[in-house]
Amino acid sequence: MKHLIKAALAVAIVPFVVIGCSSSPQKGMTTADGKRIYIPREKIIIERPIPPKVIPNSYHHWSSVSYNLGLARDYDQFLQRNQVGNIIPMHELLRTARDWQKCGRSEYMVPTRELWNNQIPTLRVFKYLVAAKVLTDFEVTSVYRDLPLNKCAGGANSSRHLFNSAIDFRIGPQYPRAEDYAFIEATKFKLCQFWSQHGQSFNMGLGLYASGQIHIDTQGFRTWGPDLSRRSSMCNYNSDF
Repeated sequence: MKHLIKAALAVAIVPFVVIGCSSSPQKGMTTADGKRIYIPREKIIIERPIPPKVIPNSYHHWSSVSYNLGLARDYDQFLQRNQVGNIIPMHELLRTARDWQKCGRSEYMVPTRELWNNQIPTLRVFKYLVAAKVLTDFEVTSVYRDLPLNKCAGGANSSRHLFNSAIDFRIGPQYPRAEDYAFIEATKFKLCQFWSQHGQSFNMGLGLYASGQIHIDTQGFRTWGPDLSRRSSMCNYNSDF
């Protein structure tokens, strides 16, 4: 993971600001005369402007139907009462799957009421990630899916999206530029640090799909990568991590 971040930093056009370095020791090295020295581990913090969230016209159109608007308001009020409202904009939180159109389903969907409670633990994790600035520039792409859409979109039969307990998102813009990759890799690094330190207490799952989408749920402490196994997880630390 670390060598990916270094490579991305080396090739990026740098509009970022490095605002801090830490001093914890890294691996020891030996000089020519046999003396042991230590090289400090750099801790790079990248700041960049966060683009504003824009409500798409498709959501305006969907919510113009009074039935949809009423359900969305009820769900929003439920989340507010449980202190997990306003973490993710409603137009993102109600997104179903990126393949909704191909599957002939709706782009937005309010989960059935008996599933509302399932999202609270995952939103709490998301709340911590945003508050700690682990996640800053992100866009949620898939949350709840009904059975026909999940099957059409290639989701697992036991997908956490069916139970409204998972969130998929991407880091940075939909079409990254060269200067975005350092930020994307640094954010993945911070996500893995969080998962390693706190994931077990949150029962947190963290996965990276081949599409670049990242998955978070609170249905089991585990991690996986594009081949859906731990072997390809972005959180498989190298010896120089």
